[in-house]
Amino acid sequence: MLKADKKTIIKVMKDNYKIDKNQIVALIEKLKQSFQIVAPVKKNGEVIFKKIEEPDDIVLDCEITSMPPKEFFLPPEEKLFEEINNEINAPKPDLKPILIFGLKPDDVEAITYMDEIMSKPTEDFYYWQRRKNSVLVVISNEPLKAAPKCDLFLEKISENDYRASAFTDKGKKILEIEYFKKSEEEKKREFTEKEKSGLKKLILDSELLADAVMWSKNHKIWDELAKKCLGCGICTYVCPLCYCFSTEDSVSLDGKKCRRCRKWDACTLPGFSQISGGHSFRSTIKERYYNWHYHKFVRAYKEYGKSQCVGCERCQKYCPAGIDIEKVLSEILEEYKKVLSSQS
Repeated sequence: MLKADKKTIIKVMKDNYKIDKNQIVALIEKLKQSFQIVAPVKKNGEVIFKKIEEPDDIVLDCEITSMPPKEFFLPPEEKLFEEINNEINAPKPDLKPILIFGLKPDDVEAITYMDEIMSKPTEDFYYWQRRKNSVLVVISNEPLKAAPKCDLFLEKISENDYRASAFTDKGKKILEIEYFKKSEEEKKREFTEKEKSGLKKLILDSELLADAVMWSKNHKIWDELAKKCLGCGICTYVCPLCYCFSTEDSVSLDGKKCRRCRKWDACTLPGFSQISGGHSFRSTIKERYYNWHYHKFVRAYKEYGKSQCVGCERCQKYCPAGIDIEKVLSEILEEYKKVLSSQS
């Protein structure tokens, strides 16, 4: 039986504006005076987020980038502190806050989820140094589906025009720039929300998914996947919600200088669960790959009430072994539902 598409009304918090596509470069030049601009650019055939020097390099009409923008709030490597002659120095934040231009809705959802993660049990000082004054600007070819957790939403409504809607005071301030023209459209807009499909549909029922993944620990699927998985960690690096890290201390030979750095790590890599003496709590790819799923769909549900996945599909797109997380979860859910049916 087909489900009727759901109609939703969005209340835009601020007045609607429009901006001409040809004014985007001038807008970015203006914003560069106050912000470090991060936006999608093309490099080696892939679209990635990068700090912008030349606004002309920005790719406006693109699909989701190969790498998420998490590196601008949680860098691949950063100095936490340095001690020289018994004096401790912490790094100072950049004077200019970050403005990420050209985000897609999935990445905004991931950033706001990461905000929650980096606030518990205590705030991550280094993350919030960058994040607290940042501005998030979404560009989408589709209309608003809910009040997004961004500052400014640009919806492409024609080949040359974008509708601009602000959702925070920071977004409203940007709309005061002369390149935006006020629109006479209603602040309320109605759209038809299509039923979710694929990976996004699977993660809707976070409770069922958590139960299924926990049940599947001894299922043969993990043996089969362990034979395919290369243990390279790509799935974690391209995921906007993977944040595992390790810390590394280095000391000068005279003992007068030391520093501590934080670096991206991955729970799928063999060294992540290894401790002094060489013992590893998860010595096999099977254990590590299951643990990755457990963290995303079981532990995350227990801690935050939702799966740690926004359905961006980067992990399956860039997996060199061709592992498809949607197929993995679908198979687990199907098997788990059979077990539930047999018990009823």
